Amino acid sequence: VLLSAIELQQEWSGMPEISDDDLKFWQERSTINPARKQQASWFFETLWSAEWRDSRPKVLKFTTGSDRWPRDPKGFTFYVEPMDGGDEVLPRAMTCGNMLQLPSYSSKEQLQLQLLKACDLGLS
Repeated sequence: VLLSAIELQQEWSGMPEISDDDLKFWQERSTINPARKQQASWFFETLWSAEWRDSRPKVLKFTTGSDRWPRDPKGFTFYVEPMDGGDEVLPRAMTCGNMLQLPSYSSKEQLQLQLLKACDLGLS
């Protein structure tokens, strides 16, 4: 079966957008350290919000190294782990292992602020 140019690009590089179904899969495939259960909940609430819909690829790039969702995500895994620090610390990502390390943020708004900064710094 021959693929169109777009189908071939999607097979090779992944999908340019992260749909709600993709985000649901991402959330279900995530292993969350109990020490960051609240922050991980805020992280996914943020990605589900309408305001962050267009930022999903940017967050994916920060956390995994790729801004494209895999065409076949069966092998996709994601980890949320704790790191030292509080509201003043940026989150850290280990892209080789699809791991997001989160400080002990005190609110969803603080997580959003620091995540946005980290994503923007990571893309520059």
